This record gives sequence, structure tokens and C-alpha cells, in this order.
Amino acid sequence: MLTGEEYINICALRSRGLSIAAIARLLGRDRKTVSSYLSGKRTVGVRSSGGGEFERFIPYCRQRLQDDAHFEASALFAELVDLGYNGGYSTFTRALRTHQLRPRCPLCQRPPRTRPARQDDAEEVHFRWFVFCDPPADWGCTHACVLVGRLTRSQRWSAALAEQIDFGHLVGSVDRILRQLGGTGWRWRFDRTPAVHCPGGGKLTTALGKVAKHYGVVADLGPARQGADDEAIGQTLALWWRTGGADTGPLEAQESLDRLARLIHTRQAPTRGGHDGSTVPPAPVLLDLPHDPYPARISVTRAVSANSMVSYRGNLYAVPRHLHGHTVEVRQRLGDPLLAIATPRGRVIAQHSLAPDGAGLSVIGHRHGIGLDRPLPVPRPACNSKMYSPPSAEALAAAEALRQDTRQEDGLEPGRQAGASSARSGRSWRWTDVLGRIRKDPAEDEEHVRSEAVIHLAAHRQHDPTPYRRSHTGSAWHPNRTTRMRQEPSEGR
Repeated sequence: MLTGEEYINICALRSRGLSIAAIARLLGRDRKTVSSYLSGKRTVGVRSSGGGEFERFIPYCRQRLQDDAHFEASALFAELVDLGYNGGYSTFTRALRTHQLRPRCPLCQRPPRTRPARQDDAEEVHFRWFVFCDPPADWGCTHACVLVGRLTRSQRWSAALAEQIDFGHLVGSVDRILRQLGGTGWRWRFDRTPAVHCPGGGKLTTALGKVAKHYGVVADLGPARQGADDEAIGQTLALWWRTGGADTGPLEAQESLDRLARLIHTRQAPTRGGHDGSTVPPAPVLLDLPHDPYPARISVTRAVSANSMVSYRGNLYAVPRHLHGHTVEVRQRLGDPLLAIATPRGRVIAQHSLAPDGAGLSVIGHRHGIGLDRPLPVPRPACNSKMYSPPSAEALAAAEALRQDTRQEDGLEPGRQAGASSARSGRSWRWTDVLGRIRKDPAEDEEHVRSEAVIHLAAHRQHDPTPYRRSHTGSAWHPNRTTRMRQEPSEGR
């Protein structure tokens, strides 16, 4: 493949009247390469695919891979070499990927490894935590945490109130913010918090990568310093926190946050064109959200009241009577209709149906049976990817068709016309067959066959430029992959 500078030099030398052979000698290139670029058959910067030789082997490869989707490429390459394929292994594997000949295994169900493509008008979502001190005493915590998700293009944002800055509350707040915005951007950016950032490696945690894969987005770390938009949102939230009532509960505070975000978005969004003729910007392009949130587990600590009840998100849940005054752990998995109550050591003591947030219900009825946090995966049949897979009848038919085509192409003696009769009827003049006869019976008419082989290889050098050398015994010819010159045995060997 020629570079742009070489192509310019070739055109300049050609305009001066130099021949293609002279240009090739000056630049150290092959004459066919120079001619193909000057004639327009090849383009600068685009590598030649070289897939013309592979096209006639496509039916056989497709049939073999349909019979066994896990058939190794090296074994298939060995079969193609026996059928007359002269290309290299890397060219063969590239052709397999280009033509998409390997189907997906229905038993493995491996999703394709694709990265979400960026669109020109797609949105990004920046998430940042804001922490406020001295919440009301009824909240049962020392700090109030607010996660803000902001769209980079439209500057629309939404917020979610959480009790802690851990992984479970982060995933729950992210899901709530995205559903308030009506979709998600193609990329998420987070600030450096312990639930997101690995202190040693400077990368995102593995758990957050799984969350991003569930929503079909890309997750990255945001800048360490706050921008002007984040500072403006922080000032707005600080004013909202200072003006809140002392008797406001967490659910009422969340509702006031949602009203504040809608009010700011309504004030900032233009409704008509400006005096300078500008029009209303288009609506943000957001990706669809999955039906269920990522199944992260949220854990909070609660104290059992005197009537053996535990409060969680505006509802009361019953526990055994002898636990009043003790501390328990309330567990909820996102998307699960059940709620579990466990001891600080992790033993589950009660399990109830999850009531709607802020409904003010007291769940005292029959407690559900205590089961696993996650159901066992449904077993599916295993894929026998290492089993023996001989060629099927269809593959054998495709191989026989390739052999017939090869015999029709190589059945004539080199230098003869199609209508001329061969002096050696019944003998193949394909170079591999000629070398095979030399190896099997080197004594019979050895010099004559060798001379014929040399003539045949010289005539077909343009089809396969692989050089050949004689062995030390001088009785056979072998491919030489290290040099393109014929090597003769030295004296005394």
C-alpha cells in the first residue's frame, strides 16, 4: 500500500514522462503496484482486500460453520489448504470476519461485543453528589445526600434524595433520575466517590460497569473540578435546603425537589423564537430505558419501635415482638416486590410485600416465607463446543465442487492451449502434485521432472510467489518462507 507522499511522487514523475518501470526502480516498488495506482484500480490509504481468491471457498466455509458454529478456524484453514487455497492464515481469518460466515451459537447466546455508538445530537448525563448537614430529626440520619443528573446539551436536570452515598443508593437514584428525564444519554459521567471510583487504579468499579451495560451506555469519570453549571445547581440546591421546613419528611422533600427541577427547566426553555430570529432548539435525543432497573440491593439501618414496627419510605413493617428497641437492617432489591428485614449479623427475620412509597400503610399481615435474595438461574443445555464434527453431506458436496473446479483450472500442461492434447495424459501439472511426485519417486526420470517443475513454477509464479529451495539431499523441493531466492546446497553437505 502506498502512502500519500509516494503517490504524489509517482504522479509527478509520470507527468515528466518517466515510464512505469523507471518510476518503480526509483521508488523501490513493484511495477504492477505503480500501474494499479496510476490507472485508478487502487486508492491511496485503502489496503487491498485480496478476497477474490477466497470467494469460491465461501460456500464450503459457510456450510462447515453452520454445521458447527464453534469449529476452529485453524482446522478449517487446514481443510481449505487441502482444497487448493493458497492464501495466508491471517487473510483467511479476515475474510471470515468480513463475510460474517460464523453464525451465533443458539445455546451459548453470547451477546455481540459492541460499544454504544455516539450520535452527533446525543446527550450525555453528568451525575454529581451534593451533601447537606443537619437534616430534620425524623429522618434518622446525620446528612442528606442529593444526586443530581444533568443533561449536557439541554441543561435539563433532575435530582434524587438518598440516605447514603453507597452503591445501592447510587443505582436507585440514577434509575429514578433517568425515568424523570424520560431516557438516558449514551454516556454517563460520575464524580469520584468510593462507590464509583477505584482509588488505586483510577478507574470505575466493576459493579458500576455492569450497571452501565444493563442500561446500554458508556460510563466514565467526570472532571475533578466543578463546572459553572454544577456550581449554579449547587447554589440552587443550597437555597432550597435552607428554605425547607423543619417538619418536612424525606418524601415531601423529594417532591419539592421534583417541582424545583421542573420550574427551572420551564424558565430556561425558550417557547418562541428570539428577536434575532433564533428558533427553539430541538428536543434532546435520549435512549430508551430497560423495563426493570438494575437489581442492586439497598440496605438501611432502622431501630424497632415500641410496637415492634420498622419504618421505611413512609410505611411501617412488622417484626417479631421481642425485637423492640433493637437495631435491624432493612434490605430491598430494586425491581423486587418483596422487602426483607435482617439482624445486624445478616440473619433474615421477616419478609413482607413492598408497599408504595409514602402510602402510610402498616404491613402487619402474613409474612412471606424466607427465601434466597436471588432466584437460582434456570439451567439450560450445555453447548458441546469441543465435540468431533466431521464434514456433513452438504460440506462434502461443496468440497467436491471445489476439487472439480481445481481440476478444470489446472488440468492442462503449462504453455498449452485449451484445444491442445496433453503429452502426459492422466498426470496433473498442478505445482503441488508435481512436487509430490518428486518427493515420492525422485529416481524415476528425476532431471526431466525437475526441469519441468522449474518451468511450471516459473510460469505460475504470478499466482503463488512462494519461493522454493532444494533440500540438502538434493532429492526434493520444499517451500522456503524465509527468502525469495533459490538456495542451493553448499559444497560438502
